[in-house]
Amino acid sequence: MRSLFKSLLFLFFIGCTSLSYAQTIRISCPEFTQFYSKDSINIVTFGASTVQGVNGMNFQEPLTKNFKNCYKNKVVNIENFGIGGETTGQCLRRLEDAIDNKTGFIVIIAGANDAIQLETGKLTIKETEANMRKIIVSSLNQQLTPIICTIQNFDDRTDERLKRVNRQIARINYLYKKLANEYHIALSDLNWVIKRDFSLYQDFVHPNAKGYRLIAFALYETINKVIAEKFLKAPTSSIGYPDLSLEFPSFSVSQNYPNPTKNGYSSIDIIMPQIDQLSIEVYNIHGKLVSTINTEELKIGKHVLKIDLSQQPAGIYIYRVKSLSGRYTDTKKLIRSY
Repeated sequence: MRSLFKSLLFLFFIGCTSLSYAQTIRISCPEFTQFYSKDSINIVTFGASTVQGVNGMNFQEPLTKNFKNCYKNKVVNIENFGIGGETTGQCLRRLEDAIDNKTGFIVIIAGANDAIQLETGKLTIKETEANMRKIIVSSLNQQLTPIICTIQNFDDRTDERLKRVNRQIARINYLYKKLANEYHIALSDLNWVIKRDFSLYQDFVHPNAKGYRLIAFALYETINKVIAEKFLKAPTSSIGYPDLSLEFPSFSVSQNYPNPTKNGYSSIDIIMPQIDQLSIEVYNIHGKLVSTINTEELKIGKHVLKIDLSQQPAGIYIYRVKSLSGRYTDTKKLIRSY
């Protein structure tokens, strides 16, 4: 099944933009949906205000639409168990009622309120860890498939206290990645997806409609990966699904060519050993971000990506390639000549 998962074509398209990851999102259905043998897709969404939704905006509606569009003739049931203002401890106390007699997935988005209390000393990171462990274990014991999510930053541009809170967000997100690895469960890195693009916010922390659509996309992608890996009744590699990872065993990024580039247009070759999305950030010699390119989800194999610095002055630039999953990163130098 793993070789099948690596070779399946995920076609989730994100419009490539110069600076914004979320300006255009186009969802196209994975080819494997025809092999999904269950009658329904059931998802419990559990956590605090980001789950509950704010001012009539939420991620459950676009997430439901995405699944209904691609999983034809399947029942899609996404339930909202979000309560604003709760810490992981408060969430834990009502978890049993939320997951009783439930099947399928549980998406867990909680911890922003823990970060606030960590900053004031009213809570410790060990308490947050203990709470999240209990949430994960209880979900697993209920035979649910957990999706744990990192937490978006607060808008700290004009608030020194929120800068300190964001340092606690970083600690919590590091913890969640560790727990996902320890329990062998999926992680949806919403913090990486949203980054510090505060145009996706409606206030100091909550996503706006565009931000919620981006969260829905990220969760849709993560859940589909789990479905592909664990729940498919599908053909094996012996009937047309070769293990491409044998041919492309490691991630690599070539030096851009031509280099130097006189007109600002350049290409790079990238080898993908696993299905993933990439972001290319280009910085000038002063460290200023001048261009960002976000790809669609790339299948295993070789890809050629274009960098356009035609509107930038001559000089030395640094481009950093990193994957949405966090598995891959590389940095190289580019010269834009006169």
